[in-house]
Amino acid sequence: MSTSAPAERIVVLDVLRAVALFGMLVTHFAGEFLAGAAPYESFGQVHSLDRHVQALVEMFASGKFFSIFAFLFGMSFMIQLENAAGRGVAFEARFAWRLVILLAIGCVHQVFFTGDVLMTYALLGLLLIPVRRLRNFALLAFGLLLVFDLPGLALDAAHTARVPTPERIQAAQQAGQEFHEMAVRAFAIKSQGSLAELARLNYGDALKFKAEFMLHTGRLWITFGCFLLGMYATRVGLFIESGENRRRMKIVLGAAFAIAVVSTALTIILPPWAIPRHPLRAEMEINAQHASMAACYVAAITLLFWRKSGREALATLAPMGRMALTSYLSQTAFGVLLFYGIGFGLLGKLGATLSEACAIAFFVAQLLFARAWLARFSTGPVEWLWRSLTHFRFVPMTRRAIPAATR
Repeated sequence: MSTSAPAERIVVLDVLRAVALFGMLVTHFAGEFLAGAAPYESFGQVHSLDRHVQALVEMFASGKFFSIFAFLFGMSFMIQLENAAGRGVAFEARFAWRLVILLAIGCVHQVFFTGDVLMTYALLGLLLIPVRRLRNFALLAFGLLLVFDLPGLALDAAHTARVPTPERIQAAQQAGQEFHEMAVRAFAIKSQGSLAELARLNYGDALKFKAEFMLHTGRLWITFGCFLLGMYATRVGLFIESGENRRRMKIVLGAAFAIAVVSTALTIILPPWAIPRHPLRAEMEINAQHASMAACYVAAITLLFWRKSGREALATLAPMGRMALTSYLSQTAFGVLLFYGIGFGLLGKLGATLSEACAIAFFVAQLLFARAWLARFSTGPVEWLWRSLTHFRFVPMTRRAIPAATR
């Protein structure tokens, strides 16, 4: 984003960050912050409504808001690049150092929470430095290919084409048994273990599981694809309010809505566990459903924000989006405190319905905190630390100490 971009564009991106954080919070709380395989089939189903709440979250939230968060990360990269170019400031080394700091923050976060995304963002973000030289069409094409997980589908196709020999069948069964044992062990440590046990788990079996999950589900390629699409959206100025962009956003909304309806209907009518289907077909439906619904959310919220009545309501979310890193980490702090053994130890006891009620209440508290904090300070506390470490000095934090042009 150039320095001449209108303020509305910045605000709508902050609103989208807050919405993405809400969706991620809802997703994590539906699984009671387990961030891993369930130890038993009815996990999180304590009350009669819990199963339905989990199904709704799976259908409308899981995977969608993580994609939006990654998309906005790609946009932030291009915004920083264009701002640095406008000021004639060297960009590559500074951005790489910022990612090193983000990686360090993610490493600390991983001690407490298996589902950390910051380490992944930091490592994949380094690839954006050379990729920034790609033309717009290449960014769009590669982004779409990755978002629909074509590399993962190709690898899966090659795997399923292999002849299922007795040795391979036995190995798969053994891997499944080991996976279940790991899930039971992880649940025991998270619900009753000490901080030292939790750290060993999150840097041992849980970290290995997360890496395998990122590869086997395609989340790794999908995340980087979202980065590329965010870069493309910034390049073409898609979120600058104009008549042409309203038309573009309506096209995005219409196309994404059509794909979302079809893919969601197929998932409901022909769920993978009800009727045997080719695994690649099921995976393609899931990828299409996640990507299209995420695009629907982004386009619908942006179009609503571009209406005067919608802008007044949605702008209340912007402060939380301005301190997204602080908000993301504080969500983990609350989830770990509520569910894990090092806190209140409610993992597996609260149920999805009550967990979501807690999530919504905490989100409201985060909104109020962000608004109060930014009334006095120019940035969130973790963002301030990140910026200070980037510049090797304590940067001013109070609003009066920051020139308006740099905010």
